[in-house]
Amino acid sequence: MLLRIETVAFVALLILTLIRLPSAIREPSSRLTWIATITGLAAIFMVGIAVPLQTVDGWLGGTNIANLVQNILATAAFWFVMQAALTLDGSRFNTRSLWELPIMCLAFTVPFLMIVDRGSTTDDFIDETADHFGLWAYASIYMGCVVLIMTRMLRGIHGRKPRSYIAIRVGAWAILCASLVEIVYLTLRVAGMGRTPAVEAVGSLFTFPFYGGVVLVCAGIIAFAIARAGRRSMNATLGRLLARASIERGMIVSPVPDEDPVHEAYRLAVRLTDIANSQELTKRERILLRAATQMLDRQMRAPAVVRMSSATGTVTAP
Repeated sequence: MLLRIETVAFVALLILTLIRLPSAIREPSSRLTWIATITGLAAIFMVGIAVPLQTVDGWLGGTNIANLVQNILATAAFWFVMQAALTLDGSRFNTRSLWELPIMCLAFTVPFLMIVDRGSTTDDFIDETADHFGLWAYASIYMGCVVLIMTRMLRGIHGRKPRSYIAIRVGAWAILCASLVEIVYLTLRVAGMGRTPAVEAVGSLFTFPFYGGVVLVCAGIIAFAIARAGRRSMNATLGRLLARASIERGMIVSPVPDEDPVHEAYRLAVRLTDIANSQELTKRERILLRAATQMLDRQMRAPAVVRMSSATGTVTAP
């Protein structure tokens, strides 16, 4: 039995939700990603992955309202993923932009509620009713919202270098293209083309790239989480080594409560830099300071970073 791509996406989101839970509790900056994953997980749940669709939709009245709920949750998930991706570089989330989300959801909820006969629960609600204008408006507006969100995300992360962005970009493009394909399919159906093999071939191009794109975006965010955890561990180790070097110089090292490891390492590196400007460092201290400056240079934006020229061995500080 072949594994459904929806199942793969569900498992990826479940793993990401569990991985990000501790950091979401500890760090406010991680909560956007966690909200995105939990809403995405709920959206795919509505497809009937964990509980049969008939049961899920039955809870809501058995008239395919589960499809609407799924798309509202998916829109929220994509919107929060976009915001999370845009803030991975340390940018702050603008809470004033939250008004966009209810507007998007309302835009496709209204035509859905205007569909007079939505029929009983079915896995093929969209395909079976795509000949009706109300369904076309509902599903096309939803797909249009996804296209808009993915476009904004791709524009926002354009030019960013970390490799994890590659998976996010490819995933976003896959979701965007799949959404456009679905709009084309819906338009062909409402135009009276019927369910001919050619039309259905267009419709079949939606599922795999859409959910595959979700998996890729999750993979990119997971890679960021792993890299960030690794950097945090390295910074903490670096901070301990720098503190030991300062203590060996007879300096008093007082920890700052709740200080982030990267800022702790930066503060201690600056102290060692000050020593280097007036005294000769040992070989071990020079190696340690060079490693610190190289690591901090990659993580902190100029000019708030200690810099060292590896060619000359000179040290400068802002």
